[in-house]
Amino acid sequence: MVRLPRWVAVCVLVIVGATGCPQRVRRTSTDGVIASGTDTFPTDFTPPPPLAPAGPADPAAFGAAYLDQLAARIEPGWTQFLEDCRLRLPPSHPLNSPTLEASLALAIDSHGAVAEVSLAARSGNQEFDDAVLGVADDAAPFPAPPRAFLSDDDRAYVTWRFGRDQRQAGAATASLTRVEWPLERSVPKFLDDGNLAEAARRVAKAAGDDANAVTLGFGERVMIAAVREGLASADAGVQRLAITAAAAAAARTAARELRAIADGAMDVELRGAAIDALAAIGDTDAAPLLVTILERDAGANLELTASAAHALAVLDAKADVARVVAGWLAAGKAGKTPADRAKTWAALIAASGAPVPSAVGEIGKLAASAEPRVRGAVCRALGTAAGADASAWKPLGRGLADPDASVRATCAGAIAAAAAAGATSRATFWLLAPMLRDRDERARAAAVLALGRLDAKRGKDNLVALAKDKSALVQASLAEALVRAGEIDRAAALLAHAEVSVRLAAATALATLGGPAGAAKLVGHVDADPGVRIAIIAATTDKSALATTASDADPAVAAAAIRRLVVVSGRGATLAGSATVVADAAPGSAIRVQAAGAWLAAR
Repeated sequence: MVRLPRWVAVCVLVIVGATGCPQRVRRTSTDGVIASGTDTFPTDFTPPPPLAPAGPADPAAFGAAYLDQLAARIEPGWTQFLEDCRLRLPPSHPLNSPTLEASLALAIDSHGAVAEVSLAARSGNQEFDDAVLGVADDAAPFPAPPRAFLSDDDRAYVTWRFGRDQRQAGAATASLTRVEWPLERSVPKFLDDGNLAEAARRVAKAAGDDANAVTLGFGERVMIAAVREGLASADAGVQRLAITAAAAAAARTAARELRAIADGAMDVELRGAAIDALAAIGDTDAAPLLVTILERDAGANLELTASAAHALAVLDAKADVARVVAGWLAAGKAGKTPADRAKTWAALIAASGAPVPSAVGEIGKLAASAEPRVRGAVCRALGTAAGADASAWKPLGRGLADPDASVRATCAGAIAAAAAAGATSRATFWLLAPMLRDRDERARAAAVLALGRLDAKRGKDNLVALAKDKSALVQASLAEALVRAGEIDRAAALLAHAEVSVRLAAATALATLGGPAGAAKLVGHVDADPGVRIAIIAATTDKSALATTASDADPAVAAAAIRRLVVVSGRGATLAGSATVVADAAPGSAIRVQAAGAWLAAR
């Protein structure tokens, strides 16, 4: 059976009630419109002229093109209804009243099907209202709405006015509304859907000039999502940025992606960075994986063995490191093959990443090895243990007198690292002083750094005397030591050094250790090297200067300026701008990850 449009049923019922049940005929009206059905035209009135075609949607209206698409489905049925009423019913009939108007509310799903339909405003004439509903029902399904027109519930909401006058049911009488949920509903939905750009746009819109606590919370979720997107990138450079950002933000939700990189990336350096990040985010559940990486790598890659041991220590799994190191030391001591001796090397590398106090005695004995690289590794391991076991300082001090310059430098560097971590030894301080005159510049540079970190003020006179040392390595170490000693002017003078490495060390020391006095020395200082400029940015508080530098031609300098601007201005004041960058940037791009990481780093 053929289903007739609902508006036909309305017309038939109304017309039969008005004219009786005439015989079936076909008749052509004076304007060429053919009326069909079982009823003849009435002969007791003259139909008024037909209405002109309804107007299109206003081109400036939201969704105008889509409204015109809908009109192509809706208008024909409504026009036919009005024509039948004009031709079959007298002008005085209620259905021909030009004041009749009803509004239809349509909810169209993402596929074009009608999800909901109702009368938003009734005309006062039931037959007219029934015809409105009938026309809408027969016009469905509609073209699928473009994504941009869908509300947060994945529906397009349309209000359509049906009139009896010249407006009829044209697209000009319709409006498309996009319903947006509050952040509490919209951001989680868009993140679950993988629509990070829209989630970021919502946050940017809500943030305004200064975000409140709720908006900041959702902003953090969006930024972390951008970082996780970067972790999944096929671009190792983007992954590096994302790893750094995840660590800075302590983003626990990024644990899965970081574990995947730590265990499966081809780039060893990238794996090491991911392992460090797992420690930074406090992923205690990663401990079994880290033990596996530690045992499997066994010193083959310094980045992996040392990083895995360090991460386990940070994650309160020191016992696992101690167990593995003890096993390796025992195997190396008892073994006679190169593979067995390699276990000793693995133990030293692991111990350089995490303190193993229980192994200090065994490690100290290895300082008698004939191999310089082993003696150097011993110093690194002892330096790591010095903060947990004071007995490590004595063999460390002996290493400063090693006949091999590279070992002396390594031992002094290990002392510098221990001092930076808070360990101290007055006796070792005095052992370092003679090294300031060492014939090897590497040894002198490491000794300067160690002396400055152990007690810069006590060694100030010795440090100042090194101002004439021609080694750039020494001068770079001296920059930090001078700042620690309070010699800000002397350190600032190194900003004019010919070697970039020295200028970089001076700028970094002044910015990070020099306090207000050090930062003041960097104000207005100009350097051609991007690294030095980045170091200076770290101490800059001038928002306008940072905003200008944020558009620097060098992307690394620009990124540093953006990070610093977020720190200086605060998260609330910069959320809208940062979220907008995330929204507009390409998925998985460096720009998106940098913007998210810069904002997350500002705590």
